[in-house]
Amino acid sequence: MSDENDRIEVRTPIHMPINPTLPFAGDIRGMGWDRVGVDQAKTPSGLVAGEGEQGVRTEWDAGSLDSAITWLESHAEYLHRLSYDMIEIKDNLGGDQAVPGESPLGGFQYATQLAQRHAELYTGTETGLRNLSETLYNAADALREVKRKYEDAEGANAMTAQQMQEAFAKAASGDH
Repeated sequence: MSDENDRIEVRTPIHMPINPTLPFAGDIRGMGWDRVGVDQAKTPSGLVAGEGEQGVRTEWDAGSLDSAITWLESHAEYLHRLSYDMIEIKDNLGGDQAVPGESPLGGFQYATQLAQRHAELYTGTETGLRNLSETLYNAADALREVKRKYEDAEGANAMTAQQMQEAFAKAASGDH
């Protein structure tokens, strides 16, 4: 068996015919395949922290969860506000009371269709911002629930440790 970087080759000690009824058709002298699997996995360099960089955090505490909740809620609030504050754009495009057949973009050919496309883009953007805002609020609520469960588990673990300490103290003093 030869083992080169990304390829495995196995040579057979006996030549095997491809088709036993046609011996002149050739024979198989071995097999080869590409090595693919976990041992070949590599982390892309763009995902690896550079020198002096913190990298990806894999440990969390209640304080860092609080800051993540604050970040989610502040961005959700900003996007929600933005979705309503951009009404000026809609007004400049004729608003909800646009006159059919007339375009706020002028009288050139296809101005009405262009204004319709702008209105569709505005509506899609407004809806997208509101949906994203709602999703961020939902993520903050979910993270708040994770934090609550984290704190409950921390409390339960602390009680268990305290109870264990008492048990060891009783055992050491001879009280059973």
